[in-house]
Amino acid sequence: MKKLISVLAVVASVGLFASASAQAAQNCAAKSAALEKQIKIAEYYGNTYKVAGLKKALAEVKAHCTNDSVLAGAQKDVNKLEKKLNKKREDIADVQADLRKAKAKGDARKVAKYQKKLAEKQADLREIQQKLSQARAELAALQK
Repeated sequence: MKKLISVLAVVASVGLFASASAQAAQNCAAKSAALEKQIKIAEYYGNTYKVAGLKKALAEVKAHCTNDSVLAGAQKDVNKLEKKLNKKREDIADVQADLRKAKAKGDARKVAKYQKKLAEKQADLREIQQKLSQARAELAALQK
C-alpha cells in the first residue's frame, strides 16, 4: 500500500510539473529549479528510473536552454495552435455545410449526426482557443 501511495505521489508530482511548465512562462533557471525539485521528490520515494530521467533532462536544460530558445519555443507553440485553430474552423465549416444539405433533404438521421459532430468540433474549437490564449499570454510574459 505504501508503494502505491509513493508511486501515485510521484506520478501526481510529475503531472503537476508538466502542467506547471506548460502554464507558466518559465525561463531556464526556473526550469532547472523545477527539475531539481522533482529529482529530490523522486529520490525521496526511491524511484531510480525517474531520478535518472530527470537528471538527464536537467543536463539537457543546463546544456541547451537559453532565454532565446524558450522564447522561440513559446512562439512555435502559438504558431502551432493558430494553425490548429484555423484547421478546426475549416472542419466546422465543412460540417455546417453537410448539416445544411441534410436539412434540405429532410434526412433526420443525418441531421442528428451532423449536429452531434458540429457540437463536438465546436467544443474542440473552444478548447483550442483557450490553449491559444494561454500560449499567447505566456509568450507576452516572456517578451517583457
